Amino acid sequence: MTSEDRAHPGGPPEGPIATVVIWETLIAAFAVTFRDPALLLRAALGGLLLLAAANVIALFLPTGPFGLLLAIAAPLVAYTHFGVNWYRVILQGPQGVVRPTLGWDRRHWLFLGAGLALGGGLTALGAALTKIAPLPPALAIILLLYVGTRFAFLFPAIAVAEPYGPGYAWRHSQGQGGRLTVLLLLAGLPLMLAVTMIVSLLFVALLGVSLYDMAALQAGAAGAPEARVSEIRGPGEDLAVSPLATLSVKMTAEALTMGVLAVLYSIVALAFRTCTGWVPAARPPVPSDDAGDDSSSS
Repeated sequence: MTSEDRAHPGGPPEGPIATVVIWETLIAAFAVTFRDPALLLRAALGGLLLLAAANVIALFLPTGPFGLLLAIAAPLVAYTHFGVNWYRVILQGPQGVVRPTLGWDRRHWLFLGAGLALGGGLTALGAALTKIAPLPPALAIILLLYVGTRFAFLFPAIAVAEPYGPGYAWRHSQGQGGRLTVLLLLAGLPLMLAVTMIVSLLFVALLGVSLYDMAALQAGAAGAPEARVSEIRGPGEDLAVSPLATLSVKMTAEALTMGVLAVLYSIVALAFRTCTGWVPAARPPVPSDDAGDDSSSS
């Protein structure tokens, strides 16, 4: 790794070179995430544009496999784009934002592939756990989160095009997995609760429907009172809500979710830097005109 070429001539360190301090990292993650809202928006803009386009297209698509594929693929691509951007911002500064806004290259493919591989592996592990040793759901989620954090350093490394692999991620997070798990829970749980509350209020304010009623209707359950069902259903079985209002709520929810993910990505990036000693590669100095003149005169 870049910073280790001098300190470790053989390459990256074999294990973490420092310990992640929980409260210090948590405070730093929030500070670095929200100190420049314009930068956060700039990093998220490409992903938000992709999600907005996908939602608009979905309004005109009939129910079918293409619509389902779009609903699955669009968030994966959008959040990959944002993840690469934000990890680069934390590790390289504002200049790390990928240009053009919707730019996509090898880093994004690797980031997406690593996310799918890790997600698939954790899903398989969770299924195996339920068969081998059934655990309470909360405990199973924490265990899977712990395993996920042990490989999380892959993502900031991919974002900054650092040669890196799962083995390095596992070794560099040795003894740090519990701390990272606690950090992600401390930051993620209250933030997701806040997002859920805000989106619930938006549902009522813009759509006239509570999330509870919406869930009951979507599930075909009798959870919503009959009077409310008649109010929020349009002709036939369609919900009588404005597509523009629906899009506004969805995009607000997506933007808030990216804000939550930005904090979590910041935690992982700061821990990655702490445990590996990573620093940006030094760029060669740009020769000035004077230097050129001096060299020519000599």
